[in-house]
Amino acid sequence: MKRLCLLIASGLTLLGPVQADAQDKSGTWTGVVTESVSDCQNIVKALPKEYRLILTQKGDELVIMEERAKRPYRGSFDSNSPGRIQVRGTYADSGGYVSEEVFIQFVGSSSGTGRSVWRWSDGWHQCGGHFRFTLKKRDPG
Repeated sequence: MKRLCLLIASGLTLLGPVQADAQDKSGTWTGVVTESVSDCQNIVKALPKEYRLILTQKGDELVIMEERAKRPYRGSFDSNSPGRIQVRGTYADSGGYVSEEVFIQFVGSSSGTGRSVWRWSDGWHQCGGHFRFTLKKRDPG
């Protein structure tokens, strides 16, 4: 009996870290915008092209930062839907502020798809848009 308990405990110890590592999305990712729509006259967000993103995960919390702009988007994993996250970011742009909400569905450990909905406002005027993208981990490790 003692041997069986030791064997089960050893197996659980080995399974624990593997599962946690498989869930970690930290790293450098390439995002490719596939569709972009804007109803703003002078603001174009997320032109269809490649972007490099840095993802940092601590537990269920995630920070995504576009490599050039260095604007953090913060959020967490959806506990009701494995692999799905929602992050938000707000930043100054073109004399006003942009508020953006991003939804990503990860597929395995090295790819995903997502969409973003954003609004710009200067306090008097507002406009917005949305875009869709795909993600690939640059070094799936």
